[in-house]
Amino acid sequence: MRLFILLISGLLIVSCSYQTTHPRLISPQERLSIIQVNMLLGQHTLAKRHLDQIEKHNQGRQYWRLVSLYWQEVGSSSDALSTYEKAQLSYPNDAFILNNYGVLLGSNGRWDEACEAFKKAGLNSQFKRQSVQINLARCALRQEEVKNARLYLNQAKEIAELPLIGLMTELILVLIQGNYNEARNIFSDIKTRNLMTRENVHFNEYNCLSRQFIALETDPASYSSSSTFYCLNGKV
Repeated sequence: MRLFILLISGLLIVSCSYQTTHPRLISPQERLSIIQVNMLLGQHTLAKRHLDQIEKHNQGRQYWRLVSLYWQEVGSSSDALSTYEKAQLSYPNDAFILNNYGVLLGSNGRWDEACEAFKKAGLNSQFKRQSVQINLARCALRQEEVKNARLYLNQAKEIAELPLIGLMTELILVLIQGNYNEARNIFSDIKTRNLMTRENVHFNEYNCLSRQFIALETDPASYSSSSTFYCLNGKV
């Protein structure tokens, strides 16, 4: 009897060891969360692999937010533009899509359209988004509306500590106003937080503003605030 029990036990162990395990099915919502993590980590190849596995009937708001952002981040401007336009057919008032669409338009020099997208994003957001308020401030500066730029920037600062793009925007603003003490503090803040590198997309703009700051400190009388407007996107 003991032999029989041991034999049966052995058969059970062997049979269990040969059972095949099937991978757990990932739900569309779980896959979208994975894609979001991939994007945050810069794992764009993995993100694309998961995006391609989301079936059409599951391509909702979050999918369109992520797939349009994917094309934008990998630098495919034409694909990103067409994807944002498709996304807006289904979600014309989505603040996230509109804001990122505005950033893309701006990077292509289409600033009038970009600023309209930012305004629409601000109007359709349930709560103020810091990125939208910063972008609205930059649009106001492009239109030389200094008071409105300060208003939007103050709203952005109320939400959270300004990121680099916000500090750059504030730097333009204080230089236009001739406030070199505040400009010095912002430059110091950027350096202390190690926010600027040569690879940064705002490097040219930063260099332009550095030259404007040196001109302001060296000879305040000859400094022209109007030239600072041209530092947006590092034009000078």
